[in-house]
Amino acid sequence: MQQVQDLTADSALDITGAALERALYQRAIDTLLAVVVGLLAVAVVIALIGVTNTLSLSVIERRRESATLRALGLTRRQLRASMAVEGALIAGVGAVVGVALGLAYGWLGSAAVLAGIADLQLRVPWADLGLVLGVALVAGVLASALPGRTAARTPPVAALAVD
Repeated sequence: MQQVQDLTADSALDITGAALERALYQRAIDTLLAVVVGLLAVAVVIALIGVTNTLSLSVIERRRESATLRALGLTRRQLRASMAVEGALIAGVGAVVGVALGLAYGWLGSAAVLAGIADLQLRVPWADLGLVLGVALVAGVLASALPGRTAARTPPVAALAVD
């Protein structure tokens, strides 16, 4: 479509029609979608910082418990693994709740806007949602790396002495 407009730019022809209008709408929708994806990426980074902060506070608050477990024979690796499981659970629950609410609000919003215009069918992109959940779990485990390392490096004697 752009090529035809470029060829006729010097003439007095005005090219209009359904194809041109569709291309303009498609360009506007693509731009809006890119903005939304960018905002989503920022939200994900903020969520990862929140998970890391939550786990870091958990390490500080449970310093004595971690030290007691270490004194009873829990290895550093097992302590880091428990922190990784905790991070995966926090991120996983957040992702599942987010996906469920996103599907519900998306469906309700589409039904409200397009109720009289089109026949709506719920089509869930299971592969994309599975990818989102997988990325959330991996991100939760990665977010737990620094707090887990901090918890594992603290000597049990020093942590038990903290009041």
